Amino acid sequence: MRTFCQMAVSLGVLSVVGCASSAVARKPAAGEASAESAARESAAAGAPVRPVPPSPPAACRLSVEDEHGQPLPTYAHQGKTWVLGTLGQRYVVRVSNHGPGRVEAVVSVDGRDVVSGEVADYRQQRGYLVHPGDSVVIDGFRQSFESVAAFRFVSPGRSYSARRGTPQNTGVIGVACFAEKPRAIVVAPPPRPNPPMYGHRHADAAGAAPAEEASAPSGAPPPMAPKKEGAARQRSYEPAPSASTDHLGTQYGESHYSPVHEVPFQRWHRTRPSRLITLRYDDAAGLQARGIDVYPEWRYSAPPHDPQAFPTRFAAPVDF
Repeated sequence: MRTFCQMAVSLGVLSVVGCASSAVARKPAAGEASAESAARESAAAGAPVRPVPPSPPAACRLSVEDEHGQPLPTYAHQGKTWVLGTLGQRYVVRVSNHGPGRVEAVVSVDGRDVVSGEVADYRQQRGYLVHPGDSVVIDGFRQSFESVAAFRFVSPGRSYSARRGTPQNTGVIGVACFAEKPRAIVVAPPPRPNPPMYGHRHADAAGAAPAEEASAPSGAPPPMAPKKEGAARQRSYEPAPSASTDHLGTQYGESHYSPVHEVPFQRWHRTRPSRLITLRYDDAAGLQARGIDVYPEWRYSAPPHDPQAFPTRFAAPVDF
């Protein structure tokens, strides 16, 4: 049974309508600050903060299936993984999460982000949410919160990426998996003893705090500048090679109903994924040209034998 998908956008993730874990689209509330902001506030208040452990490896898996959920033939060749596609065939991308925590999966097809359609950049773009022990099916380039344009194998020149000016990126599917960041654990400091009184009164409790305590620590990072939109569009690309063995690309196909909505998600590391996975695809001729044996079961293989000059003493009768 196909699993509906969830998608992360802005500071939240989109969850497919119908999922038991779906949530209403919203941005993190004031009490849902990230671990970095909680650590900065605690440091400014003088409270020690337990360090957040390094990002765990995301147990993600990437696979390609036909529209009925059957995995497409996959081959390992020279350190790369290849998927066998057929011209005109519709396919979907499945991302599985075998880890203990939620994962955000930013997916690209032919170098294009499947959510925005822009040149893929997992540092700036957001993706689909995958719950632990679950998987999501991404069935097209997202058109809205309700629909997608189907993935369909076509010739490279008719692909969505080529028509948007990046023909050199056809034939590849990728996912960047981000682990979710836990909340920082703040340890309350012990109460400070009152200073001794040497003939003069201590400053009022309601008085101004010392300058070094009132101001933020010098090591606090500056506020982040807003991201510039359209930065990916300004990148330059080398022209596609004149001779190529690529026979397939992915089309921006027909529309299909695929509802999603936003739910909150905070990455463990904002720009560094826990895992990157890449699959390449082509038709049978393209895989054969790369030395991949697509149809080994069709090849006749004679059984091993040891020829004998005199296998028997007598000639057996033969009917003519």
